[in-house]
Amino acid sequence: MSQATISAVIPVYNSQPYIAAAVRSVLAQTRPPAEVIVVDDGSTDGTASALEALRNSIRYVYQQNRGEPAARNRGIEEAKSEYIAFLDADDLWCPNKLELQLDYLDRHSNCALVYTDMSTFDEHGVIDDSVKQRFRMTLPSGRIFPALFMRALFGSGSVVFRKDCLDKVGYFDEELLVGSDYEMWLRIARRFELGVVDQPLLMYRHHASMSTRGLGLTMCNGVPWEVAVLNKILRLYPQAIDELGRPAVNRRMSKPYAGLASTQFRLRDYRNARSLLGKAISYWPTNYRYRALYAATFLHPAQIAVARRLYRKLSPSRTARETGPSQATST
Repeated sequence: MSQATISAVIPVYNSQPYIAAAVRSVLAQTRPPAEVIVVDDGSTDGTASALEALRNSIRYVYQQNRGEPAARNRGIEEAKSEYIAFLDADDLWCPNKLELQLDYLDRHSNCALVYTDMSTFDEHGVIDDSVKQRFRMTLPSGRIFPALFMRALFGSGSVVFRKDCLDKVGYFDEELLVGSDYEMWLRIARRFELGVVDQPLLMYRHHASMSTRGLGLTMCNGVPWEVAVLNKILRLYPQAIDELGRPAVNRRMSKPYAGLASTQFRLRDYRNARSLLGKAISYWPTNYRYRALYAATFLHPAQIAVARRLYRKLSPSRTARETGPSQATST
């Protein structure tokens, strides 16, 4: 086993009820990190006091509120190790997570980042033992940029990466307050090989105040956050359009609009649903589900109730296959 060290970085903002448990899950690793850096992004609750009993085991860094990507960047700047792992302040790691991932990186010198499957839970217990199994996903390794572009495959708390790869791809984009992690992983995947430990080693918590609860509803500069991320990636790497094929790229672009439209439809905001579906259809004109839902927005409320029941029968299995963990666990 190599003597490489790892820095665990936990960005936190107003997570008093959960932050101590997150830190303890890091300290309980079978291969502990060399340092645990908690970056408090201007919390106004009792987050700092919740960490008092753990101060001798962590490095606590406070900054004025600048958003999660800035907090992650601060953690990277503070880190002294060869490897970096992130954990959100309300999630947990399984005890052998770092050991398995560092062992993978030791055996795959060409790999810049290794990720894992994850489980989900709430105050009542486990929701899904495996996000991969629930959403019928495959978790690829190697040059996975095409697969990652087409679908968000993993959560940020599941990754460990080599710090020196950032010399080539840069840090998190602090202007992308939502989706900066997905955008970063796409940049890394464009330049490097990625690996996977195919076990649910991240425990993703669901709770009422989670910051990503409304993630699917978030717009950036007038477009769904995911479209904003993908547009940036295509500006950086325009050749990817020819590599992936324009039809495939267009289908990918349609899905955030359709997902948001489906949410608006469930909320009975039919005007916004129709507008979003129009965007989805402009990218994927032959998708009959988009067109059927678009037509349903013009129906009488009683007719819409029937159409909604029909749509639920038609769509769940397909939605599950096409939805990655970042969307599936946040809407």
